[in-house]
Amino acid sequence: MDRCGLSGAMAVPSLLQPNSSWDCLHRSAGVLTLKNLLVNPGGAAAQTYNLFTFTSNVELVSLYGIFIDVTNVVTASVASFDVNDATNTVVLTAAAGVNCSAAALGSLVGKTGLAAAAATFLNASQVRMNELALSTQFQGCLLTAKNAVATNYIRFKVTTDVNTNCRIMFYANWIARYPSATLVAS
Repeated sequence: MDRCGLSGAMAVPSLLQPNSSWDCLHRSAGVLTLKNLLVNPGGAAAQTYNLFTFTSNVELVSLYGIFIDVTNVVTASVASFDVNDATNTVVLTAAAGVNCSAAALGSLVGKTGLAAAAATFLNASQVRMNELALSTQFQGCLLTAKNAVATNYIRFKVTTDVNTNCRIMFYANWIARYPSATLVAS
């Protein structure tokens, strides 16, 4: 049996104890949580969408969204990510945002740099490439939820117009840094 107890052990969430088989598998590549978001506010303004709720301490390995329906994305600007505990807001990407207007099907918006940097937008209207001087494509971070508060959100913000109508599938790859930590779609 190896140090993680993987010899014949079944990985189940109830075994999320330090160095258990589930803990070792979970910490290796992390867990991928998805959120299918309809961006169709019916008005011209800045919109804020709760993507994921998290508890305790989690390591956010990557955060990005893929445009899976682009019925109308004439206006989808000032796109950014932040975290919020119903009182306090901390940016994950620069609040000035990135312009995702005219996104083609399969376009990507994500957190690829430090919090002071704008989100990255790769429009699938032609072949694109994003390269960073980091050891990974996505710039991760540690998130600590406000204690005893269930409404700690990872949010997506975007400015739309009255006709905006699109779907974005958001992906959050995360690792629990405390046994009771969770990150689920809102």
